[in-house]
Formats: sequence, C-alpha cells, structure tokens
Amino acid sequence: MRRRLLIIHNAHAGTRSRYFLRAVCRALEAAGAEVRVEHADTLAADAAIARSAVAEGRFDAIVAAGGDSTIRGVASGLLGSDVPLGIIPIGTGNVLAREIGVRCRAKVLAQTLLRGPSVPIRYGLADGTPFLAMAGVGFDADVLLRLSMAWKRTVGRMAYAWPILRAMAHAPRPFEVVVDGRTLPATWLIVTRAARYGGSFVIAKEQSLAGDGFHAVIANATTRRALAGLLIAIARGRLEGRADVTVLPCSQLGVRASDTIAAQIDGERLSSVPREIAVGPERLTLIVPHGSPLAAMRGA
Repeated sequence: MRRRLLIIHNAHAGTRSRYFLRAVCRALEAAGAEVRVEHADTLAADAAIARSAVAEGRFDAIVAAGGDSTIRGVASGLLGSDVPLGIIPIGTGNVLAREIGVRCRAKVLAQTLLRGPSVPIRYGLADGTPFLAMAGVGFDADVLLRLSMAWKRTVGRMAYAWPILRAMAHAPRPFEVVVDGRTLPATWLIVTRAARYGGSFVIAKEQSLAGDGFHAVIANATTRRALAGLLIAIARGRLEGRADVTVLPCSQLGVRASDTIAAQIDGERLSSVPREIAVGPERLTLIVPHGSPLAAMRGA
C-alpha cells in the first residue's frame, strides 16, 4: 500500500472539482494514508513541485489532480524517476483517465491510488516537449486558439461548441506529414498514444498506452464540407474507409507546416508547429485501476 502521497492540484479548477478532491483526500486519510496537497497554477509549477518532491524522496506516489494538461505538467517533473504518477481526473476531457479506466468515485479512486498496479508506459515528444495522450496539428488546435478557458471552467465541454463552429468557418489549410520516409498531404494531424480521441471517440482501435509507438491519423479534408463529414465520422467511430483519412502506426514522424498553423499537445496550445514527433527514450510509471485494460496487457 502507498501511504505517503503528494497531490498536485490545478488551482484553476472549479468548485465542484474541489469538492471531489476533498472527498478523495478524506477517503485516502480514512484508509491510513498521509496526504499533502500543493496547489499550482501553471504547467511549469506542476513540474517544479513534482521534481522537488522526487528529490525529497519521502512520497510513495505523486498524484495529479486536474485535466490532461495538469497531468502532463506533473508527469514532466517525474520523468527519469521511478516515482509513480496517480490521477484524480477533475478536468474537462480527462482523456488519459478515461483511457486507463479510472472511475470517478472517491472511495474507489482512493483505493486505486493506494493499491492499484504501477504500469510503465512510454510518452511522446513534440520537438522535445513531453506529452502523454496526443499531439494535434490543424483543426483541433485551431479550436483551442478560440477557446475561452474561463468559460470552459464555467460550463465544461459546452465551451467548445462556439470555437468549433468558428474553426469550421475557415477552409482547412494544407501541410505535409512525413512517416517512415513517406510524405502525405494533410489538413489535420492527430498523433495519438491512446485509442480514443476526446476521451470518448475511438480513432485508432489498435493503439494502446501499453505499446511503444503511436498511431498517426492523417486527414486531408480540403473543404469545409469535407471537414464537417470528418467530424461526423469521428463522432460515429467510422474513420476507417474514408478516402481522405490515413491511419498509420509509427514511432517517429516529421511535420512540414507554416507556423501560422496551430498545434497542441494534451489539450494545451503550442507556440509553433512541432517539426518532429517521436517516442520518448524513458518510461513513466502510471498507477492504474486493477481492472484497467492497461494493467491486463502488462500482466500487472
């Protein structure tokens, strides 16, 4: 059993998320754990607190309480260590938490953090910057450019509706993706370590966090109508067979695009398009539920 836990909490999380965090902390303490909570308001602060906790050497696990961006920030501070990362999913999409089967019930989640299997996973690098679930170039990153974070904290997923409509009002812009020496035209690229997109929609059914590579979903929807059809196909789980979509397994790829095209990793906007996306050289230890498919695939 893990008895000493540091929880790094997204200071921007809403009131409901704070209630859930307190419920998890109470369940952990009732089970005999020693819990310390630190609040951070930037990804750099997430990483710095995690890195300092590793150096301190007294915690059995470091837990990220937030969404995918917070998880990525905390994970960045754990790379190169064997301290496991736990997740309290209080974000909007919670892509990684959904992928590993985390249940959002306080007592169940507390038991996962205390006794769940520790599974080593690979992570991605976008020009050297780590990410855990996915990187995007094109449409989804364009949506993020138009997203109000304050509105997102207030209404959750509904905040994406208007940015999606605004992004769809513009014709997709082309760029190129190079995979294993093969150059493909694209207007939207998703490089994923997970099978699901947005936490719910399966876009790469053969992909697993237990694997050592990515799947690249390369879309070449050149008109707004084609883009709308692509979004419908994602929602219906019917990407396969579309003439304007190529899905390829890979461990490294290059992107040739103007910096005016938007890019993101784990739901966080990037300042420029990453030229190289590759699998990181190390592994991150992740705490997963006993019933998680990831635990089963790793034999944990």
